[in-house]
Order: sequence, then structure tokens, then C-alpha cells
Amino acid sequence: MPADVPPIEPPADDTVPAWMPPVVIGRPRLSRRLVTAYFAGGLALLLAGIVAVVYLTVDAYSRADRVTVTVSRGAKPAGGPVGTAAPSPVEPSGPLLERIGPQRLANGEKFVFQGDRGVKFEVTVRARKFRKTGCDAYARKPENGGYLPTQLQVKVLSGEPEVSDYSFRFQRADGTRFTSAYGSSCEKDYGAFVRRLVAGRTYRTTVVFDAPSASGDIVFVYPAIDVIAAWHLG
Repeated sequence: MPADVPPIEPPADDTVPAWMPPVVIGRPRLSRRLVTAYFAGGLALLLAGIVAVVYLTVDAYSRADRVTVTVSRGAKPAGGPVGTAAPSPVEPSGPLLERIGPQRLANGEKFVFQGDRGVKFEVTVRARKFRKTGCDAYARKPENGGYLPTQLQVKVLSGEPEVSDYSFRFQRADGTRFTSAYGSSCEKDYGAFVRRLVAGRTYRTTVVFDAPSASGDIVFVYPAIDVIAAWHLG
């Protein structure tokens, strides 16, 4: 070692020299402010979830209260009595519908449905004469027994309901359902109407059910899986 460089002497005690920062060993401690902020954020999210659940529950019950179904007795065949039934509130699904069942109507009667978002429309179903044969060589032979042509009419009073000819089924007494399939080449107004209908217009078409007989019901499935009306035949 050169003579002009003084030797480095160790410190007199175990203290760390002032120029050396202390070394922290272990997990740092969270401040009270940070813990309080985390707690307040979690509490706010919990309260928001509770408010959302309450809002959805109230909205669901209010929607059910706004759905009504009425039946007009003024569309019987010629010579039938004319009258009006009092409106009765009907929930489109749930225990109430299971308890009272769909509206029961005679062939040709009018059915008025009033639902959510201002939707209101009138439905008339009239089954025609049951046929076992078609009217020309292009008519497809029925697989279940015969043809049951049925005239459908939907008059939109307000809103834009999504109704199509596929919303109607022929149902036997045992619950078996048959959808419309094709024409018997006897109907002049055979066809279909679009799903989203326009207020102020009346839509008419004739569908043909491939059914074993004319004994049963024409049921109206709306909005998705619930039968809300049934026109009895025979």
C-alpha cells in the first residue's frame, strides 16, 4: 500500500455510515389510506349490485302488470250474437298462465292482445272445410290424414309486433301439435306474412295444416313458447 494513502479504519460501533441507505427486509406495510380506499370501492360495487337486482325485479313485475288480453265476441260466423267480454289481465308466462290456461275461443272469434312497449293487435282465426284430397296434381299428399286450411288475420292497432304464420299450430286433444306445411292447391290466398308487422295495417293469409282431422284447436303461440289463445274446432 502506498505510504501517502491512509488506511481505512472500521467504525467504532455497528452503525451504518451516513452515506449508505438502510436496507428494508420483509413485506412493506400498506398505509391506512390505501386500505380505506380499497374498502370503500368494494362497498360501492356491492351497493351497485344490490340496486341493479332491485331495479330488474321491479321492472319484471311492472312488465307483467302491463300485459292484458281481451276477447271480442263480435266475430262469430254470420248470424251469431254480438257482444264484448271484459278485459282480463293475463301474464304471458308464469304461474298465472299455468293456472288459468289460454283464452278459449270459438272458430272465427277475435282475440285482442295488448303487451309491452305499446304493442296491441287483434287476431282472428277461422278454420275452413277439412279436405282429404288436393285440387290438382301439384298438391302434395298429406302425411297425417288431410288438409285443414285456416285463414289468419292480424290487425295491428299499435306498435310493431313480431307475429308470423308459424306462431299458429293445430293441436289435437292429446296435446300433439302440427305446424303448417304446404297448400292443397285449393287456396287462392295461400302464403305468409312477415314477422315484424306495421301499425295501422291488416295482414291476411291462409295456412294449411297437415292434420288427421278437424277435431282439435288452433293455438296461438306468443311471444315465444306460451299458448295465449286457442280456437276450438268441432
